[in-house]
Amino acid sequence: MNPGGQATFAPTESIPPLRLLIAEDNAGDRDLVVLELARAGIRGTQTHVENKQQFEAAMVPGAFDAIISDYRFPSWTGMDAFAFAQSVDAEVPFLLVTGNLGDEAAVDCIKRGVSDYILKDHLFRLPVALERAIADCALRQKHLHAQEALRVSEIRNRELVQHSIYGILRAEANGKFMDANPALLRILNLSTAGTLPSSVQDVYRFPEQFAQLMSSCRAFGQVHGAEAEWRRPDGGIIAVRLQLRSLSPPDPEGSVELIVEDVTELRAMERQLRQSQKFEAIGQLAGGVAHDFNNVIGAILGWAELGLEAPNDDPQVTERFSRIREQADRAASLTRELLAFARRQVLQPRNVDLNTIASGITGFLDKVLGKNIELKLITTALAPIKADPTQIEHVLMNLCLHARDSMPNGGFLRIETETAELDDSFCRFYPYVTPGAYAVLSVADTGIGMDSETREHIFEPFFGGPESGSRGMALATVYGIVKQHGGFIHVYSEPGQGCLFRAYFPVVDRPTGSGAAQNAPSAPAILRGTETILLAEDHESIREMARHTLLGLGYRVLAACDGEEALQLCRDEVPDLAVLDVMMPKLGGPATAAKLVRLIDHLPVVFTSGYSQENNGVAGVGAGEHYLQKPYSPTALARLVRTVLDHARVPTPA
Repeated sequence: MNPGGQATFAPTESIPPLRLLIAEDNAGDRDLVVLELARAGIRGTQTHVENKQQFEAAMVPGAFDAIISDYRFPSWTGMDAFAFAQSVDAEVPFLLVTGNLGDEAAVDCIKRGVSDYILKDHLFRLPVALERAIADCALRQKHLHAQEALRVSEIRNRELVQHSIYGILRAEANGKFMDANPALLRILNLSTAGTLPSSVQDVYRFPEQFAQLMSSCRAFGQVHGAEAEWRRPDGGIIAVRLQLRSLSPPDPEGSVELIVEDVTELRAMERQLRQSQKFEAIGQLAGGVAHDFNNVIGAILGWAELGLEAPNDDPQVTERFSRIREQADRAASLTRELLAFARRQVLQPRNVDLNTIASGITGFLDKVLGKNIELKLITTALAPIKADPTQIEHVLMNLCLHARDSMPNGGFLRIETETAELDDSFCRFYPYVTPGAYAVLSVADTGIGMDSETREHIFEPFFGGPESGSRGMALATVYGIVKQHGGFIHVYSEPGQGCLFRAYFPVVDRPTGSGAAQNAPSAPAILRGTETILLAEDHESIREMARHTLLGLGYRVLAACDGEEALQLCRDEVPDLAVLDVMMPKLGGPATAAKLVRLIDHLPVVFTSGYSQENNGVAGVGAGEHYLQKPYSPTALARLVRTVLDHARVPTPA
């Protein structure tokens, strides 16, 4: 766009066309301003100038509805431009855009008559500030009564707030809500403003965050980009990004305005992306090391073979060459595992039955595991997967050997196969997963388990196996093979509670892309309901997935992150069904259920866990307990909830 030229921006029905003069000598910053205005749907014409001469030539009385100017120019300032604009057209609103403006300079600009200032890293405020400045100017020009001017300004501001995509609220110094826009109600999952909590502080998961933000806002006048966790009235936990601004009279002293953005899903996706990028980087490094290391190992093996073949009457020399070859063979095996983790080994895929592989290897496992480990195989009918059977055997063998090492004193090992249908609701919380049908291979043990730090790194090369660290590459190899076959793997474990590995492989007889998810029927109407469901789950992504599923089916959901919070939610409302995770901090699922059934007669309970039902200790809590294996799909949850609720309605024969 040429300096001094004009641009027409897209029309919209809700905002009248504006004539804007934009003074900016940096093309990139100017484009960002134009983009922000376009996003807000502001239409009209723009005149762009880069220096003092162009600005003064463009300034004509009544030519512009507003002026947007940079604060600093090479030999000129935005305040110089403001002074000249005032001399030509004193009524035109003037907004400053700046990269950094201290508090004293900002106060001075406002005192001298600048309509507003916007920091360049918070340009999202520009459309609101522009329209507010134009509205104020219109009020002044019409010479309305003081009370009438405030009323009209409030109507204009309220319209802007009502249509914002961000949540906006105003609160008194003590946190009492003054008003809130529809977007904020959607963020809090509320239907009307009358259902808002009594204080903003009540929506903070950690109330001390509210006090800290209010203190900072009082000290500096505004707070930008703060993040906090909010607790919805239904118990759901969300992550929010906040912008705070102190309000001026006639609002009450100490009152603030908050602009709220729900970033819950964004943060979940960022965590998944970081994990994926970490493994990708480790895989590239491991693959490169293995490739170079193979050359070195090949040379060592070659020289060792030559040494063994050479005539030699000294048995010690022969023994030493034999040891060199033995260790080189072990090193070569290690490089193959590194290549498997890096997904660079050559596969020979064909259609295979996961049940056939699992059944074929169990006979060998009986000899490897030892007599003090009981092995159980449970299979269900599966669609075939496209895989290299040798590599899948390698996955199962490594998982079973990991389980054996986790049970030095013996225990129980369960291998299980099943089918899982993963839909978009599930995959939204796991961006690396494609919707569709999967064959699932599970390996569960009753061993020593692992803590959260170990779970975080368990698939990294050389991180170490259970305690001894002797099988550091085994699980990294498993991870690489599963990923190379287009699948993924989850691990569930707690110290002293054993481990459950679930490897998912896409089946070949049904499409696994987005089309399959679109063609698959959504949850039928028969699964819907209006009952109140108590949901207690400490894993945020799983809790949010389950909560969204149940809300979408018409249920009312009381969501809690642990058993104690679940009991607190039941003080005010009586649920029709409780869905409780078995392993939770503070108070686990069985203990929570035991307290609930004493408070609420005949309350049906659904337990969820990544462990097998027989190892959870959930039996006998109440007459209505049921079990749902993790990770479950939204459809599986919906079916079980509806089934349990319908069964609870049927009267028991006398």
